[in-house]
Amino acid sequence: MNTIIIIAMKEFKEVFRTKTFLFVLFLFLILISISITISSLVFNDQVTQFRQSLEVLKSLWRASNIVQPDFYPLNLLRGVVDYIEIVGAILWIFLGYISAYREKISKSLSLILSRPVKKAHVIYGKLLWNFSFIFLLMIFVSILIIVLLYAIAWASLWWIEFMKIWVFIFTSSFYILIFFMLSFLLCLSQRNTVNALIISFLIWLIFALIIPQIWDTMDTDNQISWWFFKSMNLSRTDEFKVMDHFKTYENIRTWVEQLSITKHYERLEFALFWIKKDYADKNLGFILQDKSIDIFVLILFFGVLVQINTYYLRKNLNYN
Repeated sequence: MNTIIIIAMKEFKEVFRTKTFLFVLFLFLILISISITISSLVFNDQVTQFRQSLEVLKSLWRASNIVQPDFYPLNLLRGVVDYIEIVGAILWIFLGYISAYREKISKSLSLILSRPVKKAHVIYGKLLWNFSFIFLLMIFVSILIIVLLYAIAWASLWWIEFMKIWVFIFTSSFYILIFFMLSFLLCLSQRNTVNALIISFLIWLIFALIIPQIWDTMDTDNQISWWFFKSMNLSRTDEFKVMDHFKTYENIRTWVEQLSITKHYERLEFALFWIKKDYADKNLGFILQDKSIDIFVLILFFGVLVQINTYYLRKNLNYN
C-alpha cells in the first residue's frame, strides 16, 4: 500500500506541473458554472411566471382547480452531464497521454520496475491518484451545483436528491477514469505517442459522439412521427402492429447503443435526474435496479482496462 501511495503522490506532483491541463480544467469548471447558472435562471423564471399567473387567477376566483406542476431542480443538470461526457473525457485522455509521455521521456517507469515493485502497484498508484482527483473534482462540481441551484433558482433539495448526487459523483468518476486508462495504455504501448493520442481521440469520437448520434438518429420515433399515424387515422392497436415490423431494426439500434460507454453513462444519469420522463417519480432503488446493466457495463469497462494495463506492464518491462 505504501508503494501505491508513493506512486500516487508522484502523479500528484506531475499533474500540477501541467499548466495546459489546469487551464482546460479551469475552463471546464467555468462551462459547468455557466450551464447551471443559465438553467437556474430559466427555472426561476418559470416558477415566477407560474406564481404570477396563479395570483392573477386567484384574483379572478378561477384558481380553485389549478394543479401546481412538478418542478424538478435536478432536471437542470443535463448540460452538466453533457460536459462531463465530452469535456471531462477529453481532459483525462489528455492527462493519460501526458502521464505516459513523461514516463517514456524520463524512463522513470523503467527505473521503478527495476526495483522489487509489483507492476500492478504502478497502475493502482496512478488509478488511486486520478480517481481521488476526479472524485474531489466531482464533489466540488456537486457543491457548485447545490449552491447555484439554491442561490439562483431558490431550489432546496431533499435528502433523496443528495443521494442521487452521490451516485452521480461515483459514476462520473469511473466514467472519466476509463478514458484516462485507455489513453495511458495506448500512449505507453505505441512508439509514436502523438499517433497514440490521435487514436485515443478517435476512439472517444466514435464511442462518445458518433455511436450515440447514430442511435438517436435511428430511433423509430425520429423515423416515424406521431402525425403519420394520425394522418392515416390508425387506431392505437394498428400503430403497435406497424411498429412490430421494426423489431429487427430496433434490435440493431439497441446493439449499436450497447457499444457506447458514453450512452450507458448518459442513460444512468438521465434516469437519476429525471431528465428521462419515464423515470419521473420513480425512487432511487427502482432506478438503480432498472439501470443495473448500465452500471455493470461501466464497472466492466473499468475492470477490463485495469487488467489490460497491468498485463501490458507485466509483459513489457522495456519500452519499444
